[in-house]
Amino acid sequence: MKFKSYVFRIVIVIAFLVVLPSFVVSQSDDIPEISTSTPEDTIKDVPELLTDEQITDDGPIGSNGKILTITGEQVDDDPRTWKYFRIAASVENDSLFIWVQDDMEISPKLGSYFITVDLRNPGNEIAFIGSEDNPLKLVSWGQLSNRVQSGLINFTGAAKENLNPTAPNFASVFTDVIKKIRVSDAIAPPKRFREIRSGTAYINPYFQVFGGEHVGFPIKSDFGLSFGLGNQYSGPMESEAIGAKFHLLGASIGVVTRILEFTHERGSGVITNGSDDSPMIADYNNIFLPHFALEFNYVIPFGNFFEVGFFTEIDSGNAAPPVQVRNKGTSDPNDFMPNLVVEGNHFNWEFRYPFRTFGSTRAKVYVAKYLGETHVGFSGREMKLANSVFDVRINAMVSSPTRNFQILFETLISDIAQGFANTSFAFGPSIRLGTKNDGKFGALTILLNMRWKIGDIFVEQ
Repeated sequence: MKFKSYVFRIVIVIAFLVVLPSFVVSQSDDIPEISTSTPEDTIKDVPELLTDEQITDDGPIGSNGKILTITGEQVDDDPRTWKYFRIAASVENDSLFIWVQDDMEISPKLGSYFITVDLRNPGNEIAFIGSEDNPLKLVSWGQLSNRVQSGLINFTGAAKENLNPTAPNFASVFTDVIKKIRVSDAIAPPKRFREIRSGTAYINPYFQVFGGEHVGFPIKSDFGLSFGLGNQYSGPMESEAIGAKFHLLGASIGVVTRILEFTHERGSGVITNGSDDSPMIADYNNIFLPHFALEFNYVIPFGNFFEVGFFTEIDSGNAAPPVQVRNKGTSDPNDFMPNLVVEGNHFNWEFRYPFRTFGSTRAKVYVAKYLGETHVGFSGREMKLANSVFDVRINAMVSSPTRNFQILFETLISDIAQGFANTSFAFGPSIRLGTKNDGKFGALTILLNMRWKIGDIFVEQ
């Protein structure tokens, strides 16, 4: 049996071990800031009630006490006055959205969902999860506890949408989206402690098909596994890499191998004029890995902001070299477009700053050096803006020993399903721009990328 077969068997086993703990291991240690047992008299995360003129409790007695209702005129700029609204709820952002599910008796718990509240008709106020045509659960407003009623009314985040706005005017075409942007939601500190601690920085519920941060599963807080395709800076069909790591107290050790089909083409002695048959996938400015390598990383234990690493080649293998694409921007017939063929040892590092932007569940800006190349970028998961939920990844490779400058733009659209699947799946365009083989700056790769959120499995037990 060839060595390559053993490597892939190892990778398959590691991948299985990565997935298994998420189904059988409790993760309660990983969400210390979310509590479902907060006493009524010490409620956190819920702002004060509105003035007596705006919220009254003179309605009929509900199953959890008097119903809170809103009186007075609606103010479009004040979400606390809205009587008909929808919230893109995420339990990672607010304990309120766990309490909602407790009151509605939702089981198993959802990590993210849409909840709609309609308080326009006194005596017929309702709240439901899911779509209006086919709600997952619909209850009367009075069935919700006062802390949940208060929390929903007073919620002012970017995820709250007014479903009964005032009539548009001539300026609305320019101002409607801008009005929905709240400066307070543009930049905020991380919501979870695991995002700022060195030992738990690897925990990541998002698995992406091409590139991006590796999905990370905690077995027990600072100890876990991660797995991914490509590297966190690469885009679709740019890198052959496939790897898995063990993490312990901020340190990690992993294996890296390759799947040849993840880059467009290899061929010994093959010379071509470019991807005339596949104009959306470039045969150059790609990354080619050795057959087998090891990678060591360590997050400096003063917070999740600086990571150092070391990549070492173990076996180069015997795969054919990348095809040679002529540079048609020059008259030299022996001038070919560059690739990065990874060999030997490399010292890596990343300086990053995690934060939240527009209600994102995970976001960071970073400067990094990986495999001899310098990267600057931003990534954000489940950002909420103008009634949309989406991921964004921007990575600029600004220097390389061989490759040309390139920049990756990626937007993955979520909010395409209902219930637990609402934000569990996202897909969208991934565009890599750089110098083409005709000497002009343009699109090297235009493809779709996808990601799955596996966190809804293990966030709530």
